[in-house]
Amino acid sequence: MDHSETRRRSTDAQGVYVFVMTPMKTALNRKGAYRIDAAGLEKNARYFAGVRGRKTLVICGGSGEFYDLSTSEVKDLAAAAVAGVRRSCRIVCGIGWSTGTAVKMAENAQAAGCDALLVMPHDPVVARGEAAIWRHHQAIAKAVDIGVIPFRAPRQLLSINLVKRFAGLEKVVAIKEESNAVDWVRTGCRAVDHRVPIITGGGENMAPYYYLAGASGFTTGMSNLTLPKSIEMHNAGMRRRWKTAMDLRDWFEPLTSLRSELGTPMLKAGLEMMGLAGGPMRGEAQPQPAATPARRILAARDRARVRRLLKKKGVL
Repeated sequence: MDHSETRRRSTDAQGVYVFVMTPMKTALNRKGAYRIDAAGLEKNARYFAGVRGRKTLVICGGSGEFYDLSTSEVKDLAAAAVAGVRRSCRIVCGIGWSTGTAVKMAENAQAAGCDALLVMPHDPVVARGEAAIWRHHQAIAKAVDIGVIPFRAPRQLLSINLVKRFAGLEKVVAIKEESNAVDWVRTGCRAVDHRVPIITGGGENMAPYYYLAGASGFTTGMSNLTLPKSIEMHNAGMRRRWKTAMDLRDWFEPLTSLRSELGTPMLKAGLEMMGLAGGPMRGEAQPQPAATPARRILAARDRARVRRLLKKKGVL
């Protein structure tokens, strides 16, 4: 068994990847942005860690407003998350920007005690082509001793050849696929002979299809509110219980639909209703229909809709 396979087996990257919200305070920092709530993240992480089942917490990812966070804030949030879980589940930290900045962020995350890194796409690197993307990830991997997860997304469509190269890089413990390409997952799994787990996006509504194609984990923002049910979805997919998986998919559909309408502030509002930390969005709330203005915090009428649905689903 080579070093990369040993590392991947020890990481065991399957499971629910909770894309954790970054709690914010309503107070502003010197730049006029909402302050991060590191203590709130620690509290939320402790709650997530206490839910039974296979899960990984991804902090400072897309739903965690990575592109609106400073390097020092990511460092502080990583330390807070690690303190919250107390080694009871894995923490993946989003890193990115230029190669130099990404390496520094990777070193900070490792020093804080994170288990792996999610490399967020950086458009200037992507624009230089796959050779540059490879060098970017290689530099990050050389700088740390923890796992690295490349990110396949519409803005960074990693080719099968590049995925094969990543499979040979010892530190790469999984590939995150979020380009809505269900069939690509099957092709990718076969291309690397299932040696590198593929973790998919799309949340619970798409999870059964991705698991059928060979995925062994999925990323989800909704699991901030529904982690026990999200873990049920993972278990059904891994056990090939497709009727159960589809029934769960249908259970999630109204929640997914409401999030599509209200955007990520719905999740922060739901966290608050559960007694956890939420706060406003620092950046523009996405996704949002074109006709709906982006909101940093939900209006009272929309909070009432979220509360009614969460009660109906037994979350509250």
